[in-house]
Amino acid sequence: MKTLLVLAVCFIAAQALTDEQKDKLKKHRSECLVETKADEQLVNKLKTGDFKTENEPLKKYALCMLIKSELMTKDGKFKKDIALAKVPNAAEKPAVEKLIDTCLANKGNTPHQTAWNYSKCYHEKDPKHSIFQ
Repeated sequence: MKTLLVLAVCFIAAQALTDEQKDKLKKHRSECLVETKADEQLVNKLKTGDFKTENEPLKKYALCMLIKSELMTKDGKFKKDIALAKVPNAAEKPAVEKLIDTCLANKGNTPHQTAWNYSKCYHEKDPKHSIFQ
């Protein structure tokens, strides 16, 4: 995908990230690490799909990344319309929407739990396009 970081976070890109997208993702990652005080080693484990450690800072980190990417509100509402608008190939939209809906079905009792559940689900189903790259 050739759009901004939002698409990388959407996990729907079929193409490699651009340098600009990688830079924005790194910036958001750094900011979210500071803001949430998440353990960087545990955040790094998320890249490989290791979601075994489930603590509040990691959950808040997931929410922070989704907020900074403009895909979720602070109250945990996912912005599906924005995510789908960023899908460049109209033929892919139904599959992406189905995956988003599947992963949003397991809402949490807090915004950061919802973000964690969504991010974990999406990573399990499509690790190539995970927010935690």
